[in-house]
Amino acid sequence: MPQPTIAEPLPPQVMLHLESQEIQDGLVPQSDDADGRTLFDSPQTSEDGTVLAVFPQNTFDRWNTQALVHIESSDKRTYLAQVVKGPFAAPVGIQAQAQPLVISQIENALFTPPYHGWVALEILTEIKDGQKIVPLFRPRPNSPVKLLSTKDTQEALACDGDLRLGRAVGYDGVGVGLKSTEKHHVPRHTLVVGTTGAGKSTFLAGWIERLSQAGFCVLLLDVEGEYASLHRAAASANILPALQQWGLEPAGLPNNYLLVPTDLNPSDSTHPAIRRFSIEFANISPHVASELLQGNEAQTERFLAAYDAACELYFQTLPDDRRKTHEELLRNWDDQEDGYPGLRLGHVLDMAEAVAEVVGNGEIQERFLHDDGFKHEVDRLRQKAADVKRKHTNVASWRKTVSLLAKLYRSRLFDRHDSIAADGRKITSLNYVNMLKPGHVVIFDVAAVDNPTHRNLAIADVLRGVAAAQDQLYDAAAAGQKPKTVIIIEEAHEFVGAGRARQLPMVMEQLQRIARRGRKRWLGLTFASQFPGHLPNELYSLCNNKVLLKIADEPTLTQLKKSVGGVPESLWTRLKHLPPGQAIVSAQGIDPALLVQLEPGRGMLQMVD
Repeated sequence: MPQPTIAEPLPPQVMLHLESQEIQDGLVPQSDDADGRTLFDSPQTSEDGTVLAVFPQNTFDRWNTQALVHIESSDKRTYLAQVVKGPFAAPVGIQAQAQPLVISQIENALFTPPYHGWVALEILTEIKDGQKIVPLFRPRPNSPVKLLSTKDTQEALACDGDLRLGRAVGYDGVGVGLKSTEKHHVPRHTLVVGTTGAGKSTFLAGWIERLSQAGFCVLLLDVEGEYASLHRAAASANILPALQQWGLEPAGLPNNYLLVPTDLNPSDSTHPAIRRFSIEFANISPHVASELLQGNEAQTERFLAAYDAACELYFQTLPDDRRKTHEELLRNWDDQEDGYPGLRLGHVLDMAEAVAEVVGNGEIQERFLHDDGFKHEVDRLRQKAADVKRKHTNVASWRKTVSLLAKLYRSRLFDRHDSIAADGRKITSLNYVNMLKPGHVVIFDVAAVDNPTHRNLAIADVLRGVAAAQDQLYDAAAAGQKPKTVIIIEEAHEFVGAGRARQLPMVMEQLQRIARRGRKRWLGLTFASQFPGHLPNELYSLCNNKVLLKIADEPTLTQLKKSVGGVPESLWTRLKHLPPGQAIVSAQGIDPALLVQLEPGRGMLQMVD
């Protein structure tokens, strides 16, 4: 019977050398208080910026996703790293898919071999003399890996701002938020996206509350009436357990105003602070209006021709004692930003109708004209319409233009100042300067505006008006007392969808201009949508802060990956399966991106409650 081969002992001189000499990368291995150790690199598993680490079975419960660690490299460098894969378990001395293990599990045998854990760590930064610097090297193999405590993790992340977003998943009590005192946080603009039922509205309700508590004026453009009852405490069985987990009591939102267009129905008629408003057509740039009306090229051309002719006739009809003041206004008028001073929608509609009649060889009839138009200037109107006819014919195009304007006029959204609604409330123009008060929440309830084109015109006016008022208030305020404002646009894809962005160059330019100025003047924009794939790429570039709730659509995920930086691949794979209320947050002051359990709002939501 052959004898087993016995390994020969190392020569004595080799043993003496190992015991007395330093190994190149450190001392002879000895026990320490490390939670794990880095592995050697390999062509199959190694990637730039990441390193694998292993840890013993008895420390498995200390490791979790997103955990932060210090790697104390044997070359005397210290790195801050984060778990981006794992923790995973691997059996010791045997392959995980080895037949004995598979068979024992199939047969329900009570056999679990000794195992160890492993994780992939992304190197975030090198720490030198207490400062974070760009890592230019890699940790050496067999370097100690030490998990950070809750306190050290909070200090390392430095993301516990007073504007709470929620708590980091995987950390015990580590808060995540933006800072209300940092201009490069909230005014850097925010994108909140997630599929239906992901918890977007519940988060926004809480976000509004915390912004208000921090002294921001919050204006919400609510296209579905979902937030009209925030003044009442939440009562839904879907929300109450979440509030209980956070130790929060349901509560209505104070300083809350519901603004309803003219005499349309409010989404919550019991709201104690309903205000009815009308939009001044003179506030809307003719170029923005022409885009949002969505006529074809010929109709847009005729709208602008009618607009210009109406401006000329309006000026001619002004009394002499008002002309000097009006000329002063015209000297400062920017038609890219605002409409013609004093012009009403009725003026433009009457002009378009008159030109259509003249082009079609019809007769302009006073009874079809409007009291807030040129009803009492029929002769001048006929002459101006004849002038327009010389350049723009085609009666069909004119009639379609009239149809677009008439539909807008019948919406009764415009030029209704000082009239009385059916419920007895007075309809007033929007005074944006008076509206922007610290801590106030102003909800524009435009759910009853059925036509998206008309709704978008209202949104465009609110954006323009708030931006102008913020500029005025900001310039007048002393340092340290600057007003802070946030505008939230719900279902933003309906305002500037990807398919329409190229058709709305003036709208996009106005939006980008407001965003650029807002960064410097404490005006933050928040865009919320359940269809992020329908948003234009320009919108992603405007927003430095992203709150990404569950999204299962693969094309949308691909688009988000291209637009949102700093999110590790391991988090992207989770996005499709996130439970309600969890989100990936990539924002100013939150680096690296984190998986966050979002803090819910305490007020009532119409779609939930």
